[in-house]
Amino acid sequence: MKTSKADRISHHLPEEIIEEILYRLPVKSLLRFKCVSQSWRSLISTKQFVETHLQHSKKIESLTDKRIISTCKNSSKSSPGRLKACSLSSLLTEPVTRAVSFDFFPLNSSRDIVIVGSCNGLISVLVDVCRFFLLNPSTREFKELPDFFTGTTCPKNLGSISGYGFGFDESSCDYKVYAVFTMTTPYDRDVGFPSKSVARVYSLKADSWGVNVFFEDRWTIGQGKFVSGKLHWINYYKTKLKWEIVCFDLTNESFGTVERPSCMEGCYIPRLGVFKGCLCMSFDCALTVGSDILIWNKYGAEDSWSELLSISYLSVFGNSSFTRMFNRVTPLFVLPSGEILFTSGSDFLIYNKKDGCVKQRHTVDFDCDRFREAEAYTESLVSLVPDNIAFF
Repeated sequence: MKTSKADRISHHLPEEIIEEILYRLPVKSLLRFKCVSQSWRSLISTKQFVETHLQHSKKIESLTDKRIISTCKNSSKSSPGRLKACSLSSLLTEPVTRAVSFDFFPLNSSRDIVIVGSCNGLISVLVDVCRFFLLNPSTREFKELPDFFTGTTCPKNLGSISGYGFGFDESSCDYKVYAVFTMTTPYDRDVGFPSKSVARVYSLKADSWGVNVFFEDRWTIGQGKFVSGKLHWINYYKTKLKWEIVCFDLTNESFGTVERPSCMEGCYIPRLGVFKGCLCMSFDCALTVGSDILIWNKYGAEDSWSELLSISYLSVFGNSSFTRMFNRVTPLFVLPSGEILFTSGSDFLIYNKKDGCVKQRHTVDFDCDRFREAEAYTESLVSLVPDNIAFF
């Protein structure tokens, strides 16, 4: 009986050594190696292997399995919204990196596509206002979620999905999508207040949306940032001219608040982000004509906010680009050199903390007019089949 090359290798190397080698390979290679032999296919498909491989990928400094995902759209009303991605290593090494569209499922939308969130290599997106998808770009799996409005009395044409988020509930080993539908009347739209909000949570294990969660009187607008099992938003009270950080716990599906930094005088309303697994906050300062980024080093600990970096817009854009100064500044990734990759509008820039120097890096060709947002994620083998979800 003829043996495969993989089987011959297995005879010479202990199984644990083979596993250690495979853990260090990129997802693209592992998908190919599943065809080498039945034993390798079985190994690479196990929950234990998927979990260990992802944890190893998060820790190492290699950029091989790190990618940037973005949404964009051309200015034409008939132009579809698109979801594109490029490798982080290409972004840093090539003069111009071309982003490629996801072609493994029918995602093109007549309206904008919104990134709901990313977690462990999985991406959740909102298409055509009310259709939610989960996908793993690395394995080319995708899944359209059940209709959000099933079991509700909300008319789709009288509102929109106003808040959303995606994350992993470790207690139940389940991926969850949170969404809020805000229903408005013509009068409410004029004055800017919602008349009714319905918030629901989708469970991948159950493959269904739960009942309306207790919403209290809080607004969760836009994407919730997932950190430590919770989604986070900035909640701004127009009537009181103040803001707070609200969070939604995916385990017990309840709301709460988290500590806000004390040094926020003279600043505009901040924006939340996730950096190195920690909650971070960026805000424009009128006094310095720049942006400061704070990071919450230890979740739940008092006085744990510290400054990550402070960027002068004049040093980045110059005096002639004042209209570009108040674009969003979002940190994406720490490079092996210690420099920080961040975005401002559609620009990708690198900040060196040692000398305080900001330099623009190579351009990404998104082949579109309107760049909306970008996120960094790590490629993984995580499956969308509930029985194959690994625990993290």
